Amino acid sequence: MTIRTKRPVSPASARSANRVKTVPVALSALTGLLGLPALPAAAQAAPALAWRACPSGQGPAEMECAAIEVPVDWSAPGKATITLDLARLPATEPSLRLGSVLVVPDGGPGIQGVLSPAPESFTTLRRRFDVVGYNPRTSAAGRYLPPSCGVPGLPLNDPRDRAAYEAQAAGLERLVERCRQDDTTGLADHLDSDSVARDMEAIRTALGQDRLTMLAFSYGGVPAAAYARLYPGHVRAVVFDSTPDPTVGWRGMERAQLRATEAAFKRFTTWCAGDDACALRGRNVRTLWRALVKSTGRRPVTYASARLGEIRLTDVHLKALARVVLPVPEKAPEFADALLKASKGDFAWFGEQVLGISASWSSPGAAATRCPDGLVGLGYEALVSDRRYSERISRDFGGGVGTGLEALACSGWRHRPVNPPRPLPAGLPPVLGLGGDRDFPVTDLLVSRIPRSVTVRYDGPVHVVYLRAKDPCVTGYADRYLTELTLPRAGTLCPPR
Repeated sequence: MTIRTKRPVSPASARSANRVKTVPVALSALTGLLGLPALPAAAQAAPALAWRACPSGQGPAEMECAAIEVPVDWSAPGKATITLDLARLPATEPSLRLGSVLVVPDGGPGIQGVLSPAPESFTTLRRRFDVVGYNPRTSAAGRYLPPSCGVPGLPLNDPRDRAAYEAQAAGLERLVERCRQDDTTGLADHLDSDSVARDMEAIRTALGQDRLTMLAFSYGGVPAAAYARLYPGHVRAVVFDSTPDPTVGWRGMERAQLRATEAAFKRFTTWCAGDDACALRGRNVRTLWRALVKSTGRRPVTYASARLGEIRLTDVHLKALARVVLPVPEKAPEFADALLKASKGDFAWFGEQVLGISASWSSPGAAATRCPDGLVGLGYEALVSDRRYSERISRDFGGGVGTGLEALACSGWRHRPVNPPRPLPAGLPPVLGLGGDRDFPVTDLLVSRIPRSVTVRYDGPVHVVYLRAKDPCVTGYADRYLTELTLPRAGTLCPPR
């Protein structure tokens, strides 16, 4: 039986249901849910889910689907609601079944995006658990929000003074306010990770679980951490896979992130020195990189795109792209070619990439999804201070992502954070972290804050290693922990097969 509530919100029409895009990294601020009770009454009373066969072609034949209605605003549970879709892969040995594992996705679809493409990843886990995925409200929002929430954002120029910062922030704020004014559902004001965590509590009670077992991927670890903060007594086990540390925000993670970027750059230069596929073979790559950073820092390069607009590229943009691209080996030939062209004055690749990121990250819907979590500092003073802090850590890559473009993307969201960085409560059970080369440092920061917890490192540049590494070492440790609550030794490393 589907949960009944007083007034469901009708989804937007097919013509206007622009999907709200989420981004792989965090943004910042919003208001609305501060001071709510730790255990909302609506979640406590949630009835059981009605599982049924999924629509043809949606996933494996054994996958089952259900839906749950949750309040748009958890402080007003008797008012408007939205529907979240769920799917489960049932336990294959029912007599040994321990319960359900909730897969917390990074903001993308929980059914098609997690369970359908990789059911084999859960083969061992399914001996003892139902594996349940769902579409969080940050993904389902595209069904409800108006078109103005899904429009592209503005080019994220690097402001060189307060006036330029405020002018750009005002333009972004106008987009955000248009989205909020057009939104008759109120959902745009309730896409923060605390709201997602309260939805997870409703799912827990609907599943009939005394405590929740979670497998959280990428940014999905932020609402999983929010859940642990709101409902510490309802946590059985958590795997944080490639998750940022929401207890400190991006500045608090900057040193660890930049160490990972420097390591990725070293791998890139080593590859360039020995592979003919590198357009820069025979060149001193670090010297070339520093020259580009220095020249664009002094004299920005204007790039215009008929499709995406115009931007003034600076060193901040180059650093941001390097931090996104370097950890992905498949992008190495493309990045090397772009660097060679830039050294000759052709910055088209950098311009197109930055404009595309700008359109996605600063879209009103994306801002509504991530800015409420407060992971970046807001205001011109914070931007300058955070950037200087980052550049002191790394002259080659500091100031690029969380302390650069992400902070700019949230500059138009002028509301207090709902889920600001703060410590997790004492008394949580030990958790397990997983991370490849690019994510291990920041995931380990989070996991190390929970006593007796352990992070396993996968020795490869893979994001979300449980699903994508296809490595029994990684899945073996995770499955054993989720099943038996047994953690590996500290310092455990899984080498690629």
